[in-house]
Amino acid sequence: MPELFKFGGRNPVKKVFEITSFAGIDLSSAQSDISKNRSPDALNMMPDSKGNPIKRTGFALFGEYGERINGIFCIGEHFVVHAGNCLFVDGEKVFEGMGDENSSAQVFGEKLYIFDGHEPIVCDGTEAWPLYSAAYIPTVLISKNADFAEKEIDFLGDGEAKEFAFEQEPKEIISVAVNAAAAEYFAENGKIIFSAAPEENAKIVVKAVFEQEPGGSIKEEFNLISSRWKESFICDTGTETQFSLSKTGLSSGRVKAWVMDENGTWQEKTEKTDFTVDREAGKILFIEPVAKTPVAGTDNLIIEAEKYFEGYAEKINLCRQSIAFDAAGTSGRIFVCGNPNEPEKDFWCAAGNPEYWPDTYYSEIGKGGGRIIGYSVMGNLLASYISEPRDGRSIVVRSFALDENGNASFPIEKHLMGEEAISEKSFVFMDKEQLFLTGRGVYAITTEDISGEKYTQNRSYYINKALCEEELEKAFCAKWKNFYVIAAGEKIYLLDTGSKSYEKGEPLSAFQYECYLWNGINARVLCEKEGILFFGDENGRIFYFTENGYSDWSENGQKAIEAYWTFPDFMGEHFFLNKTIKMLAVQAAAFPQNEVCLEVRKNGFWEELKKWTGKISFFAWDSINWGNFTWSGDFTPRTLTLKAKIKKFDKCRFRVSCSEKDKAFGLYGFAAEYSENGRYKK
Repeated sequence: MPELFKFGGRNPVKKVFEITSFAGIDLSSAQSDISKNRSPDALNMMPDSKGNPIKRTGFALFGEYGERINGIFCIGEHFVVHAGNCLFVDGEKVFEGMGDENSSAQVFGEKLYIFDGHEPIVCDGTEAWPLYSAAYIPTVLISKNADFAEKEIDFLGDGEAKEFAFEQEPKEIISVAVNAAAAEYFAENGKIIFSAAPEENAKIVVKAVFEQEPGGSIKEEFNLISSRWKESFICDTGTETQFSLSKTGLSSGRVKAWVMDENGTWQEKTEKTDFTVDREAGKILFIEPVAKTPVAGTDNLIIEAEKYFEGYAEKINLCRQSIAFDAAGTSGRIFVCGNPNEPEKDFWCAAGNPEYWPDTYYSEIGKGGGRIIGYSVMGNLLASYISEPRDGRSIVVRSFALDENGNASFPIEKHLMGEEAISEKSFVFMDKEQLFLTGRGVYAITTEDISGEKYTQNRSYYINKALCEEELEKAFCAKWKNFYVIAAGEKIYLLDTGSKSYEKGEPLSAFQYECYLWNGINARVLCEKEGILFFGDENGRIFYFTENGYSDWSENGQKAIEAYWTFPDFMGEHFFLNKTIKMLAVQAAAFPQNEVCLEVRKNGFWEELKKWTGKISFFAWDSINWGNFTWSGDFTPRTLTLKAKIKKFDKCRFRVSCSEKDKAFGLYGFAAEYSENGRYKK
């Protein structure tokens, strides 16, 4: 209840309206439902450490890159910028030829892997190069056989038989000996035939060349981002010269080979000097036989070849969304999605090796028309968000598992139903829950949601009405300190995850975050580095929010920030009575350069009541302004009072603002001393 003051006689009772604590803005509730400590219309304000609204700081120019900013990343102390089709490290161009679209990146080891929808790029903080140029070359098959090998076949004479049949017909017979002596014979239909039967127990030795089955065992899969692969062979006889690869139609790229010598050292062999290649047939022919393996049962020949697999590289190249995930929620692999040709699929690299993307490492989790729009990691689970799912299952939750052979897989644990994600750049983990944008505002996935079947946790009730009118498909979100920051058009919306409201709003949500709104910020991308919020725009510029500056950069010089806090309509204790205000008070934060302007809106028009400047400032060497100079050393909040005569109204609205360059403003309290007398008539 308002505090009452009685002065006796026929004077009306004096009453006090007072606000000494503040929350955020409320752009969604009806005027009659807005709490007095929230604002129905506030701009360019943010909470201080105690939740009181203060004017935001301004932004300054960090760098100009010529083309629109598509990504801002950090690796160690290095600042990496994707602008247009170029990549810059600490302001220096290090690569050209990227896709001119928003990109994503993952730090893996000491390298940054950037996915731009054109071709993945790797950056080590100094240089950058295409991912394919350093692609891992897998050994897909091991312990293969040569096409042909010379073997000895033994028979035993019985004194009567002249014909001896081979289990496998030889390609060529080199020699036939009976008891170590050359013998006359001829070959026919897989047999050798003697003119006279060898005597009983005669030892018959036939040296012949036989065709061999390829044999071999699968070791690794083909790499989607590489046209090269290896196969290894075992040469048991030292007579092998011809080797067939598992693929025909080889590319014109160089074929390489290595042979293990008698000391177990690999010696590289050269095409056209040591061997020739039939690329169409996929065959390699050595001029001299490959020596017998020096270690029994061990492969002693490796062949590396090249073949362009149509559509393979594009599977990874065309992806723009990425996240790091592996067993127990670690970051041991990179997952990517967003390929417009295969929107329902995602792909992942080998464990610990982003240069290797096996061609069997993919999932089709958006089957049925859905598009994978992004990811989040929830503990030891990976949540994949589906846009426009036909069955309403908008989140697919996967875990990590090992099969009986020790191979990794990512089985689906469950599907969640609820509002679908709308922006591929909105997935940010905040305060133990994952936030993302939907057509109905900001939603959260909590651990309780993961264990259920649906999620209903809206977190942006207080700004939903305004937020949902933005083009949220193009919005970009980021974490800055404890804020979930949404860049949409020329506005920035902030959700303060450190300040929760448990009042009614979205009845199915446990709580709402306090919210704030900034304007005049055309942010295409956002990035936080060491507690500083950076943003890039369509014109190739990157800006950062200063720690103590209170004007914005513009092409024509510093620009004033219009910041204000509007109080809900003041209607007194009884809305139908006339009100008369005689005194107003503002408790304002002290700054080196300060300004507070108090305004009132009555009958639809705003009127300035009072502006305070130097009186509420304090002295600081780094903020001297001779036009607003003070020697005051008082850092504490200041109480500003104003005798006013606002008569005979049913309701009015007050606003406290600060709109001059380099001037700050913070609000700690507001009060009005008023009386009510007689019914309101108009």
